[in-house]
Amino acid sequence: MLPDLILRAKDVLKQDNPADQELMEVENSLSAYLEAIATERISPPADLSELENANRLLREIRRERSRRLAETQSQAPPSSEEPVEKPEDIPEQVPTAPSVSPQLGEDDTYDPLQKFLSSSHDPEAEALMDSAEEAFYAGNYQKAIPLFEKVLGIEPTWSRAQEHRDEAEEFLRSGNIPSVALPPEAGKAYGKAQSAARVFRYQTAIDYLDEAFESLKETGINRWREGEELRQDLENQMQAHEVYQEGLSLLGQGELQGALSKIQTAASAVALPEYVDKAAEIRSDLSTLDEIADVVNLSGSIPPDKLADARQKLDRLSLKYGEIPKVSRLRNRVETILPNVVTSLVENIERSKRHGDSASAIKTAKNAYAEADRALSTLQTLQPDNPLRHNLESDIHDSREALETYEESLEQAKESLEGESRFFPRNAFLISKAVRKRFPQDPGVLDLKSHLRWYHLTFYGGGGIAVILIVLALFFGGRGIAGAVEQRQLALTPSPTMTATITPTSTITPTPTETPTPEPTPTETPFYTATPTPVVTGTALRDLFARQGCYEGFRSTGRIPEGAVVTLLSIPERVFDNLNRECVLIEYRTAEANVLGYLLIMDLSFP
Repeated sequence: MLPDLILRAKDVLKQDNPADQELMEVENSLSAYLEAIATERISPPADLSELENANRLLREIRRERSRRLAETQSQAPPSSEEPVEKPEDIPEQVPTAPSVSPQLGEDDTYDPLQKFLSSSHDPEAEALMDSAEEAFYAGNYQKAIPLFEKVLGIEPTWSRAQEHRDEAEEFLRSGNIPSVALPPEAGKAYGKAQSAARVFRYQTAIDYLDEAFESLKETGINRWREGEELRQDLENQMQAHEVYQEGLSLLGQGELQGALSKIQTAASAVALPEYVDKAAEIRSDLSTLDEIADVVNLSGSIPPDKLADARQKLDRLSLKYGEIPKVSRLRNRVETILPNVVTSLVENIERSKRHGDSASAIKTAKNAYAEADRALSTLQTLQPDNPLRHNLESDIHDSREALETYEESLEQAKESLEGESRFFPRNAFLISKAVRKRFPQDPGVLDLKSHLRWYHLTFYGGGGIAVILIVLALFFGGRGIAGAVEQRQLALTPSPTMTATITPTSTITPTPTETPTPEPTPTETPFYTATPTPVVTGTALRDLFARQGCYEGFRSTGRIPEGAVVTLLSIPERVFDNLNRECVLIEYRTAEANVLGYLLIMDLSFP
């Protein structure tokens, strides 16, 4: 039981500001237990050191409650009646919940430990001890020390008197007086000084601290180390605060390096989180400015993404500090190098789009278009009003939509393949025709082709067999018909009959022959007529974009859907693009518009 009470008392005293209710409960528990030992209601503990420890904790708790009671009385309005002086031999007690022991009279003081030890101490020593402890708990150590000396003169082995005397001498000699052991007026002023320091009212805190020192001098205490340390700390904080304000002033003027030096000095002096965080913030901004300077001063080609990131950081710092000289210089440098970087970026976007348009795999095309989108985002950051940006965005958007259409057709073909016969998947073949031609090396297309091989075998093999059967049927049918006709003709022809006839023999008589005279024959003179030029048409194999030249490097003049019939126009000479692909000039007429431009001949089929 007693060890638990000791632990609870220690926990309460360790708190910075324990509640009055907790102090009262712990004091009542220790007092009741010690009273029970003194009245022999329970057996005394075998370990007397626990009893002494409980006694010491009870004294500290009573000391704290006495100090708080004194503060409360000092804050109360003065009474018109004169205070009644207490006898010096009766120690001042703080009212607690059992104020009188059940086995003691109402006139007896409630001090169970004193009752427990009454049989072993001299009555005169006990009276002096009461007066000495009253002065000790009130913080009047100069008065308490002589009284403890008298107690020890009567009873040299009284450990409690010796312990209190040593504590009082240590307080006066070293000045290490804990706040709970301060006199009430000094403790109250010290608490106010700490409160003022927490809200940065340093001068007010120093005034309250001076008041606490005056109260200590009145009680004979000339040295108080904790108060001296607080005064030194307050003076340091005042100086640091002034330096910090100077740093903020320099920061408002754009002197980042000077502001960092001032604020860093203040943070090193007092290490307030506000000072430390502000110094770290300025140091980070200076590092950012150095990074921007490194980017804009790079030799050779500057990566567009790095320049875009540098510009965003520069805009943020400009909003934070205004157009200070360092920010203005960096901004001028950025504006100087921006045109060349934007030109290179536009070329990269067009190159990525061409790579996506000519890719033979869907994933490659998607990656190329994604890279073009990232470059467009960088262009938006660097130069939002660039005239080419909208056209590039539109072209890439159209290409991505076409790519999505191809992907959907590939997925539909795969789904159709699962529901059709593996030997004749006609729907899958027709659905995937465009995507198989556009992306012949795509893994998904290759896998689909492997499943469609039976369709080719079935289609071409079955067609060949059907043709052979038709030819054989025609051949044998024709022969049969010819044989029947021949038999019918033979049946209608009369059979020959032997008949005797007289055959006269002719005699050759020479006859003169006339030779015709040739006469000229008129010949009609030929005349020439104009032969019309044949019209050549072609069919688009996929969704296409007609362009002003051959091919991706030129602007689009219109969109031609898959299956549309276009008319080929004559050109003086053949035209090839940079990949040596031949282009033709076409015309596509619709009810809404007329599209004229170049297409790759590989994207058309001809009748």
